[in-house]
Amino acid sequence: MFGSKQNKEMAARIGEAVQPMIGHVHTAHGLPTGFWNDSYVLGYLMGQINAWMSVFDGDNFSIADKGRVLVEAFGLLSGQKGKPISENAMVCAQQGTPDFLRANQNGMFMAMYAAEKIPDADTIGAVLDAKSALAANGADPTTQAVTEHLVKLLWVEEVRTRFGVGG
Repeated sequence: MFGSKQNKEMAARIGEAVQPMIGHVHTAHGLPTGFWNDSYVLGYLMGQINAWMSVFDGDNFSIADKGRVLVEAFGLLSGQKGKPISENAMVCAQQGTPDFLRANQNGMFMAMYAAEKIPDADTIGAVLDAKSALAANGADPTTQAVTEHLVKLLWVEEVRTRFGVGG
């Protein structure tokens, strides 16, 4: 199939970038039951996948190839077949599920911020709040530290609260 090698390579790069998100919520017992069906999880990860695809110069991919990359990336991240997961994510997107939409926006924002692709990022409220919180705790508010702080708030705490799991 045309572009399949390119799609797999793109999905592998995205998987490397997004896999730490999965690790942040992985507990001693693994991922919570229902993790790969949760609208917030699907939205956040889909946002991450799409944003990293853009960062890695995937904007010139066809819509079909972008879809294939999404399926492949979900498969790599989950260790399962990616098609049912991506289909579930698309259903959430089409239905405009509020948790999905909020998470999708958060996931895209976090990937673009981490990749330093947001112009004037230092003027965004969430970034300013994170820098203030870090400075109040005596931490240097570097891009990496702000990213970690925001990932904790927008991803880790959200997922742990949704599934009732601790650190």
